[in-house]
Amino acid sequence: MAEPVVPRLFQGTRDVFPDELLARNAIQASLVTIFERYGFAPLETPAMEHLDILLGKYGPEGEKLIYKLAYKGGEVLALRYDLTVPFSRVMAMNRELPLPFKRWQIQPVWRADRPQPQQGRFREFIQCDVDTVGSESMAADAENVAVVHDGILACGIEDFRVKINHRRLLRGIILSAGIAATAEADVLRCVDKLDKIGLSGVRDELLALGMPATPTDRVLAIMDIEGDPSEVMAEAKRRLGDQEDAAVGLSELEELFRAAMALGVPTKRLQLDLHLTRGLDYYTGPVYEVVLTNTDNFGSLGGGGRYNDLMGIYGGAPLPATGVSIGLSRVLAALQKLGKLDSRPTPSEIFLTRMADVSLEALLQTGTALRAQGIAVETHYDSEKMKKLFERAERKKIPVLGILGGSEVSAGTVTLKHLGSGQQLTAVVASARETLASLIRTPTRPAGP
Repeated sequence: MAEPVVPRLFQGTRDVFPDELLARNAIQASLVTIFERYGFAPLETPAMEHLDILLGKYGPEGEKLIYKLAYKGGEVLALRYDLTVPFSRVMAMNRELPLPFKRWQIQPVWRADRPQPQQGRFREFIQCDVDTVGSESMAADAENVAVVHDGILACGIEDFRVKINHRRLLRGIILSAGIAATAEADVLRCVDKLDKIGLSGVRDELLALGMPATPTDRVLAIMDIEGDPSEVMAEAKRRLGDQEDAAVGLSELEELFRAAMALGVPTKRLQLDLHLTRGLDYYTGPVYEVVLTNTDNFGSLGGGGRYNDLMGIYGGAPLPATGVSIGLSRVLAALQKLGKLDSRPTPSEIFLTRMADVSLEALLQTGTALRAQGIAVETHYDSEKMKKLFERAERKKIPVLGILGGSEVSAGTVTLKHLGSGQQLTAVVASARETLASLIRTPTRPAGP
């Protein structure tokens, strides 16, 4: 006899149970509604891509996290790292699509990162993306900010802020400080670690890379400017003068902020953060990131930016593109931390049971009639004592126990008992929806005698 297989999971992955999946599905449905309200249409791409499609897009740190797959034909494949690069490959292969092309995509991605379950960081997780290809307008970026703002609100989170910056402005800061353009990527990778290692840690890393102390301090001093967006822009203009890249970045940021406010994003949720880099190499313009304002060291709930050059890598003319992503696992972890996660282990509203004098066929017919009204029903097939039936319903956390006895079958009714309040009503089976709704709205029984 073969040795038994030990059941186990790969580190950083997990099984997801109904109490989280039901909440996740509800959030996902809300996000899709918002995405489509802004005119984004659905798209899916394969989990696997040719490795060369993914390489050279994320930077050295990102590429270390790609899961590579050896295929029998000798071609090297990889699990997708994000949804943006595969989408760029789609656009490069389908240049006949009408522009601007707007898509939403909700699918899993994989990264060989260090798992942090308390922050919703796993090696397999779901991203919720929207992207617009074919428009240079900062209104498209502002729309990303509005979509992510509306999406996070729809998830039930109110205390958050959308941080915004611009890669051209960052380049201008670096060049104006006297650091060579060839060092830009190294500087940004160090600054991207700010939340993890702090400002002094960033400075130490830059000096360790051979950056001169005075230019390094100039860069960090400008990035440390704080205030409302208009104050930060004014001070950045004063310090950077007519530096070309900085001027372009600040001009586009002014346009983006005006458009975002015109789209209904309140100023209290917008922040111009000159530290923000978004570590991926493909960003070329505005970048943005969503963070909680009442919880420290949690990480971002989503982010994105403009990546005008990415599609040109696959041949042909590059297409202007911009997008933003919401991390579903991170949002669920945030809701859990904030005590706002509406989790339940079942979608059922009624746990339908029968007494000994009721046939199984009558029970099943009653369940069918209730489901025809849009009621979620779990049917318990066996006849058992009432105490046992109550225990089963409570363990499953189904709010209402449906009791079917011989008298109810004869009258075409069902007894509905709300387990939280103890209230009991008799409902006509053919029109039970209204009775159930009034019962579920009943407040729960207060604690004590």
